Amino acid sequence: MPQATLQAWLSLYAAVGVMVAMCAILTVIKTAHDYRSGTSKLPTATVLDKMLVAPRLWVRWQINYLLGAPAILGIAIYYAHYLGFGTLVDV
Repeated sequence: MPQATLQAWLSLYAAVGVMVAMCAILTVIKTAHDYRSGTSKLPTATVLDKMLVAPRLWVRWQINYLLGAPAILGIAIYYAHYLGFGTLVDV
């Protein structure tokens, strides 16, 4: 593999990793905001509801995270275009 190709792939992976980390942090903030503002509510009336708090939080976080996936994909494709698809394919 040529050095330019290796550097392009490392650059792309690093950029996507940073975007994923940013998306995860912003998703935690959005999920907390949803529950604090009252747009999403956690029922805690019964013991079963209290046991299901963590899975419900996880599902809400996953939904919010998946809403950011198209932006990550679009930015990654745009960055790959900036690097040059020919450079990435030259393996």
